[in-house]
Amino acid sequence: MQVDPPIAHAVTSSRARGRGLLLGAALTLVAIALLIPIFRLQGLEWVRAVPAATFFVVSCVALSWGTWRLLLQRRWRVARWRAFVMHALASLAFGLSWTAAFTALVMLLGQQITIGFLKQGAAWQFVWGIIIYAVLVQAALARERLKEKELAAAGAELQALRSQLDPHFLFNTLHSLTQLVREDPVATQDALERFGDLMRYVLTSSREVDAEVALEDEIGFVRNYLELERLRLGERLRTFESIEPDALELAVPPLLLQPLVENAIRHGIAPRRDGGTLRLTVRMREDGLLLQVADSGNGCPPGAWSSARGLGLQAVQRQLLARFHGAARCEIESRPGAGFIVDLVLPVRLPRRVVR
Repeated sequence: MQVDPPIAHAVTSSRARGRGLLLGAALTLVAIALLIPIFRLQGLEWVRAVPAATFFVVSCVALSWGTWRLLLQRRWRVARWRAFVMHALASLAFGLSWTAAFTALVMLLGQQITIGFLKQGAAWQFVWGIIIYAVLVQAALARERLKEKELAAAGAELQALRSQLDPHFLFNTLHSLTQLVREDPVATQDALERFGDLMRYVLTSSREVDAEVALEDEIGFVRNYLELERLRLGERLRTFESIEPDALELAVPPLLLQPLVENAIRHGIAPRRDGGTLRLTVRMREDGLLLQVADSGNGCPPGAWSSARGLGLQAVQRQLLARFHGAARCEIESRPGAGFIVDLVLPVRLPRRVVR
């Protein structure tokens, strides 16, 4: 199917991250520039003041960045008293590491380590190291609280999607089952089992807003959904899968694909007299796990989906942003008469908290 070049939707924060890096680099240069005159006043020559100021600032930035990455790990989420002890020891290690590194540089520059230096320069640097660590801890806690709020919002939208799914899908499926039971009791039993599995998955998927599922379970849910929709649409709904087996154990948010599949059927396939084809593609790429949902429907003008009132695409986008903070992205391709394609690219990882 010929489509326009990919149109990236505003899900990733890569531009904001790039601006943040530029701002950080600018602030680092400003700090170095301000520190050089201070070292000059302390008697250092230009040839020594410049590398001393550079090392002082850059070592602090590097140490802070490494500490920040560690603070984002789940291993810090322990009991309060244990967290206090761990952070107290870590703050001492931060201050000592920064002070020791700069003291070694002073010695390499041929400066004498005097009692005055240890009481003033080294001591104050150690204290500032503890303060910087405390600021990093507070920033990490604030980020965690923000992430919890975003996940709660994503969970609320998941609940909205679930409530939207229940009446429409339930009514259509029960109506189809009523007709099927008169014609084929064996097929009715199979459809009821699929319906039970599907509803069980829907009900358990929103118990924990940060839970994850194996992709294999999400694909199984989508297959049940499609088979039940086929009761209504018959051969007008054609499906095609291209799934790499190695990707099935990887983690995805629950009910991530359902809104995309529902949109494809409702807007792309069901309105057409001859129906259409829904394609589900899963493969590993260098930049992550690709999940693609495509239909052969009528499509729409580029950008028209951004003004749609439905919850589907918006909920998927917000869920990616809340869970992955810019590490995942959503790309949409469409044009009139050329179908609709949604590509989700997720980080590659195994499930941590699995829905049961």
